[in-house]
Order: sequence, then C-alpha cells, then structure tokens
Amino acid sequence: MENQLQKAKELRQEKKFDEAVVLYEQLYEGESVVFNHWDIWSYVHSLKNCGQLDKSIELSERYVEGFPDFELIKNNLVWAYFDKYIRNFNSDFIVEIERALNRIHELNGQQEVSENNNIPCPFTIGVFKVLKHFRRPNFNLFKTRYWIDKISPEKLSRREQSIEQNGVERKLASDFEKYYSYLISLQYGEGAFEECIKSAELALETITNFHYNNANWFKRRMALSYFELGELEKAEEILKPLDKGTNEKWFIEYELSQIYFEQGNFDKSLEFALKAAKNFGDDFMKVNLFTHLARIFYKQDKFEYAKEHAQLVICIKKDNGSQLDSKQEKLIAFFKLDKNSSIGLREQKKIVEDIWNDLLFDGQPMNHGIISKILPNGKAGFISLNDSRESYYFSFQSIKQGRRFAKEGKSVSFFLKEGFDKKKNEIKMNACEIIVLKN
Repeated sequence: MENQLQKAKELRQEKKFDEAVVLYEQLYEGESVVFNHWDIWSYVHSLKNCGQLDKSIELSERYVEGFPDFELIKNNLVWAYFDKYIRNFNSDFIVEIERALNRIHELNGQQEVSENNNIPCPFTIGVFKVLKHFRRPNFNLFKTRYWIDKISPEKLSRREQSIEQNGVERKLASDFEKYYSYLISLQYGEGAFEECIKSAELALETITNFHYNNANWFKRRMALSYFELGELEKAEEILKPLDKGTNEKWFIEYELSQIYFEQGNFDKSLEFALKAAKNFGDDFMKVNLFTHLARIFYKQDKFEYAKEHAQLVICIKKDNGSQLDSKQEKLIAFFKLDKNSSIGLREQKKIVEDIWNDLLFDGQPMNHGIISKILPNGKAGFISLNDSRESYYFSFQSIKQGRRFAKEGKSVSFFLKEGFDKKKNEIKMNACEIIVLKN
C-alpha cells in the first residue's frame, strides 16, 4: 500500500492528476493506509487540478481545521474556491460567488501585491469582479460599500495591467486606480461629499498613469461634490478646464450650466446647456438636460421654448418606456401637456433643434456640402459647399459623431461661424456643428 501511495505521489508530481486521483481514491476509501497531511494535500491538489473542484473543496474543508499550521491545504482550498466560482465569473451565481469570496477572505485575507511580491491575490481579483458586477446596470451602493471596506488600498498593486486584443497590446488600470474609481463613485453616491473630495485629491496626487480618462472623472466628482456642498465657485473652477468641447463631454457642459443656473446667471447657463444639447449623445441619457433647458427658458420668460422642451421630455420618456420623475411631472402639469400625446420623438426633436440653431446661429440656414480634403495632420480639413466653389475650413472636433466618421467624399450638413486664419492674418468663416450624412 505504501508503494501505491508513493506511486500516486509520483503521478501527481508528473502532473498526471487523473491517474493520481484514481489511486488516491482507492487508498483513501480503504482502511489499510493512514493519510498524513502531505498525503491529504497531494490528494486534494490532484482533485483540483483534474477539475473535481467540489470534491477538492469538500475534503479540504474537512481537513483544513485539523491541520491548522499546514498552509498548503488551506492554499489549495482557496484556489479551489477561486477556480469554481471566480475564475470564470458567472453573474447568475452571484450569491454563491459572494459566499465563496467571504470564505476565501476568512482563510487567506487580502494578500499584499507589490514589486517584491507579484503573486496574484485571489481575494482581490474576486472583489473587483464582484464590484464590476454591482456597478451595472445600477450602482449598488450597499454591496459596493460591503466589498470596498474589505480592501486595504496599501496592499494593492500599482502596476498597470495589459491585455492583447487583435494583436494589439492594451493598457489597463492598476488595482490601486480601480479601487479609487469605485471608492470615489461610492462616496459620491452615498452623499459623503467631503470624503469624496479627499479621496479624489489623494488619488490625483498618488496615481501617476491614469486610464479610461479617470483623472478627469475624479476631478468631475470633486466638482460635483463641491456643487452639492454649495461651493459653486470651486465647482466651476474645477469643471471649466475639463470642458474641451469634445463630443463625449456634454455632461460636463450640462453640469457647468447647472452651476450658472444656481448662481442666477441664466444666459450663461443657457450657453452651456445648448452646447451640451448640441454635443453628440443619447437622447435618453440627456433627458434631465432637456428638463433643465425647459427650466432655463421658463426663467427667461421664453415660455413657448420651455413648453417645446417639456414636450420633448414626454416623447423621450414615452419612447423608452420610462416614467416621468417628480420634476418632470410638475413641468408637464404646468404647461398642461398631454402625456399620451401622439407627437413623435423625431418630429419633436426637429422642433427643438431648430430652436437651438436659431439661438446659436441667429437664424442662419443649415449648409450642405462634402468633405473635399483632409489635411496631413489628420486633425482638420475643408468642406466644399454644394452647388458652389466655396470651401470652408473645419476642425475634427466640430464633427458631432466623432473624428472617425470624417472621410473625404462624405456628405455633411453644417453651420458657419467666424474663425481666424493665422496664415492670412484675417477673419474667415469656418464650418462647425458638422453632421456626417449617410451617402
């Protein structure tokens, strides 16, 4: 029997785990061989590595308390839980995953990952997978707080990660950066605005390489926290440099508009709200912006404009099968609008877009043309007006759908605004608010 035990051990060492398990099972079920702690570990380790995770967990749990000073059995149990529940994360089993993750924490805690110790921490990996699950579709504050409190940031790796996609290496955020991304969002969601500001300041001071535009996201949370605390000037001071006019930053322009609204500067509030409305973005995501625009127009005694924006809110909510919130209900009631109106979203959107364009471009008609040339720098080009020899300079930042849509020969619609030609030292009309049309 001792020879068979030695043979099983050798098979395990040769990584012939399936064969080793067969021998170990025969010996374990028999009565003539007593397994010591090394034998138990070899058996459960073989079970784990041949995919029999349930049995490996069951036996490891049975013996981990019996051999409290023998780390290998405990380590095997930790990684068996990891392989079963966390490695191939399936959100359908989130309850079981959380239970396993709590057990991993009881057994092994959070291990420090640093330059001197780059062995991955199974608990940390699991926590970030669970946090990601609870971030969408709605940020679960309770669950996020529970798991974020179990993480010690000083033990997290500060090395950026990388993956290869289609032969191209892509850089990812370090665990340290991810931790602050979750923490700052959590604190803001909880209304802990002073703590949110402190965490954002600390992250901005200590993280050297940011990913996913996190530096601006952290600053934005700081600004919004100052806004909630009534420190409007500090909020404006932080937000304004973030407004680069890029298409995906409409929400920053919206937030600046809210600050000016609270300050009673309705003209400035309207300026930024219109910029946000014209910037590229999903209508449903912008529904609070359109509600805000209605309030601005009301304050400016432009009641018809306010009414049309309130109607747009109805159309968007109806089109998405969503309920009006209390502010929107109040707005609809004030203008005595029919929530079941047959007015279509496309029709109503055209009405408000004409309002925006009239305000922004003093009634200037929309122009149509084609992208006739893209400059070698890939940042600008020229648009030729249809049925005319006129040509206008444009910047890629003026394309509403994003620069990747800018190609020579593409049909576009656009407005004109004054610009300065440095080479000719003169004021010229440039194309702006460019929409690439389907040819």
